[in-house]
Amino acid sequence: MKKISAKYKSLSKDELYLISRVEYEKEKLITTEYVRKVFGDKKKSANILSRLTQKKRFIQIERGKYVLVPIKAPEQLWAPNEFILVKLWMGKIPYYIGYFTMYNYWGFTEQIPQTVFVLNTKKSCVKIIGNIGYKAVKIDERKYYGVKEIKIDNEVVCISDRERTLVDFIYRPIGSFENIKKVLGNNLKQINMDKFIKYLILFPVVSVRKRAGYILETLNCRDSYLKKIQKTIGNEKTYTLLNPFKPSRKGKLDKDWRVIING
Repeated sequence: MKKISAKYKSLSKDELYLISRVEYEKEKLITTEYVRKVFGDKKKSANILSRLTQKKRFIQIERGKYVLVPIKAPEQLWAPNEFILVKLWMGKIPYYIGYFTMYNYWGFTEQIPQTVFVLNTKKSCVKIIGNIGYKAVKIDERKYYGVKEIKIDNEVVCISDRERTLVDFIYRPIGSFENIKKVLGNNLKQINMDKFIKYLILFPVVSVRKRAGYILETLNCRDSYLKKIQKTIGNEKTYTLLNPFKPSRKGKLDKDWRVIING
């Protein structure tokens, strides 16, 4: 009699059948509805999903959404690709992977983020999926642009392109003010400047444009670009702190960009 592999010993016939179906049909996302269609029984389906999750053969993304740990994975030591998992999690919600995750991706920082940041138009929450932290950040629909599609394992996932990530970096920087200047300076020759200026103008936070305009001027950016940004500031009378890392409002005023040069 053929011995049952250790990988299968703890699995029931129904559990094995479901795993086989999922692998054969190449289902990336397993939903409660899918399992109910397979077994035709609501209670039975719920029990099987619960058991496979407890046995670490399914990883739950959120209620009603799961991914399969491949049966050949050694002792379940496996995690799905973070970017693909984000796509499965978001479903039809407009999203892009951004902020600190993309700062590392585009080489703005060598720090490896411990959390995957998901900017989207619906959800705001923090969760752990398969020992990895994910943070969904709900954004204004006006901020949803500059999204690039890339392919990972034949799946299309959405990330912020380099120019959009640079705008986000000015909005949500890391490190220090000197780091903002350094990252911006290092990327000016690698980006599409027309696109970057367009993105800055589209961004619905005027302080970002003020800060970016002032820094770009110190980096000897072309006057035509500076004038485009300056027009969008208009008659805005509030002065913005140039250095967001220092709360002090003491410093020289730059009337052109309406920033407080606070060191």
